[in-house]
Amino acid sequence: MSSSASSSHWRRQSLPLNQARNPVPPPKTKPFLSYVVPEYSIPPESSLPPDRRLNEGLSEEPLKTLEVPLLDGLDDVDPRIEDCQFIGSYSWTKRTHPTIIIPGSPPEWANRPSPYNVQPDMGIHYIDQNSYRMPSANLLPLIVAVNQKHKDEGCSPFPWGSMDFVTDRNGLRKLLRWIIGGEVKEFRIDAQLVGKKTVLLNRWEKRTREQFNGRTYGFRFEKASTNTVKGCEEASGHHRIISYDFKGLRMVVRFEVDACMPQTRKRPERRSEASTVDSLTGALSSMTLTSTAAPFSSSTMPSLNIINAGTYIPQASTIELATIAEYRRDKFSWKEAYPQLFLSQTSHLFLAVHLRGRFTSVEKRKLASLELQKVHEDMKPALMKLRKILGVIQRLMIEHGSKGRLTFVCSGGKLAVYQRKSQTSCLPDEAVSCFESARG
Repeated sequence: MSSSASSSHWRRQSLPLNQARNPVPPPKTKPFLSYVVPEYSIPPESSLPPDRRLNEGLSEEPLKTLEVPLLDGLDDVDPRIEDCQFIGSYSWTKRTHPTIIIPGSPPEWANRPSPYNVQPDMGIHYIDQNSYRMPSANLLPLIVAVNQKHKDEGCSPFPWGSMDFVTDRNGLRKLLRWIIGGEVKEFRIDAQLVGKKTVLLNRWEKRTREQFNGRTYGFRFEKASTNTVKGCEEASGHHRIISYDFKGLRMVVRFEVDACMPQTRKRPERRSEASTVDSLTGALSSMTLTSTAAPFSSSTMPSLNIINAGTYIPQASTIELATIAEYRRDKFSWKEAYPQLFLSQTSHLFLAVHLRGRFTSVEKRKLASLELQKVHEDMKPALMKLRKILGVIQRLMIEHGSKGRLTFVCSGGKLAVYQRKSQTSCLPDEAVSCFESARG
């Protein structure tokens, strides 16, 4: 299932580890492979690192505090997303060494007849698998996947330098929650300017993994309701990258996909794990991709292995899965769920209703449905404010230049800007050079 802005997700409320009671013991048999479902064994809590401090590595005092933008009569309050393009995808594997499957695939929806029973979620799950597996460069798999898709299809190199933002959907949702107000959970986003104008928004979490408490069903429901795609049996989460125009801002957005509609597949040309990919396109031509026996790396590049398998999925087939207890069905927050779909242009939302793990129905909505369009109407002002605050952030990053290392911290409902003490880049030099090409 897709990750959220915090460990408390609108689909699966997870309590802190010290609040878990009487966890269900793991089954004795080894589970079959599936997407994003964690192993059932429950490691001791000491196996998980302590939470990071929100202000670690930051200056003592903020540079400034940002205010929620105001809208005036001149503002166009119809924050449309236009020219949405699918530009890349990959799936992480469970291998010890960082390894992705390109293009990978989400699992396919099985359309299983109701009712059926699902056991509670147990074990360890990822909050942010990209940062867990590549903590020093969590945006690197995104760039690798996009460049390989363009190379596979014989296209011109992707125009990285013309983009305004490269971000996870998660960061946009956090900013939107701050804009909407109320009880906003604290968050942090690390930013860096590359090229002339492109802002990289790096996801930052206090913890990248968390232990289930045995009271949720979302991940086991996903496993029970989908089929793994051939070639992606090792996958542990599928990530998709799109580009679009958000009221004049060119965005590259990465997000996790829970499932897809069953496909009649056309296999990509490169499918062998032992095949050789000569090079990435454009400014990444100096960085070579080979088989998993020869990792993708250079003197400054974190090592990343590549498996060529899976298939590219149409945007119209993407599915977001959500689960909710029957007694809470009327409390499902469409205003919380809608941005998850809108900011990634995910086409379908399947809401599965259960009573203590017995799933009785799946309610299906389309992003273009009248019901969700009504939610969009209500959220127009907040979405337009999101567009405006992104403009503020971009201008601030350009002002501080490519050497600037700024971090946006939300605490107590206030969004403050700090300088990071370290000048370390969030991407290796070879990847940064993509944004400095003449095409930008």
